[in-house]
Amino acid sequence: MIDVIMCAYNSESTIREAVDSVLNQTYEDFKLWVFDDNSEDSTLDILKQYDDERLVILAASKNIGTYAAKNYAVHNVGDGKYVALHDADDISHPERFERQINFMEKNHIVCLGTAVKEFWQDDWQPHTISAEKVENNERINKYNKKIKRKDLKSVLKHLNNDYEKYIKFKFCMNGTVMFKKSILYKLGGWDGEARVGGDTDLFIRILGEEDIHNLSECLYYRRFHKDSLTANSETGINSGFRKEYNIKRKDVIAASLKGEPIVRDFYYPNDFFCRLLTCAV
Repeated sequence: MIDVIMCAYNSESTIREAVDSVLNQTYEDFKLWVFDDNSEDSTLDILKQYDDERLVILAASKNIGTYAAKNYAVHNVGDGKYVALHDADDISHPERFERQINFMEKNHIVCLGTAVKEFWQDDWQPHTISAEKVENNERINKYNKKIKRKDLKSVLKHLNNDYEKYIKFKFCMNGTVMFKKSILYKLGGWDGEARVGGDTDLFIRILGEEDIHNLSECLYYRRFHKDSLTANSETGINSGFRKEYNIKRKDVIAASLKGEPIVRDFYYPNDFFCRLLTCAV
């Protein structure tokens, strides 16, 4: 069974398309946990309209951030062998889960992403790097099929000497990833105190234990828009806030290179609560 975690904040314009793409998967043995991070728009109302026992809403009493939300979900709900991520503004191919879980079971993998089709409107340009041609505001973005611990040597070198190269190194596209839940428990989940960059922090720590893999098949559709965290001037890819967090990954990388990855503690704030809302009559 898969526990699918989707964190949503003010996602009223995209949440239905994202949820529908999960509920329409060919692989049906999953539970979709949507963590509404105290949205101020109609996101929660839209979610409440669903009638599907596979969908459960976690309605937070305050905004705690996507990494703390993931920690809360993994640590408190679900009993699946695998954890799949999904962003609230993106879309999954109908066979995504089926192809990922088959590949992971066959090859004994703990972390697996996929290639991505990126799309955007008007003159908006994604910050990501891809060798593929842009057609009608869409392009394919592929990630390395296999990333090994030794690859962290070049990551650390970039972080020390050429920050632009560091932020262009591609681990996985976060929303495409499926984990074996045991690796998340072994490493203590995400850096729940972070508001940006926590996905890279986790990938670095996973490489201290296991390889990371990406399918070359395009099984996920990533929407770029001005309201995303990576586009925000304060928290985006080129922001000082994100750079400050990334620079502090040096010790995390060094620990993983030694095969002694930093273990976190599934942090999330203790001054909030979640209402658990089922979506079945």
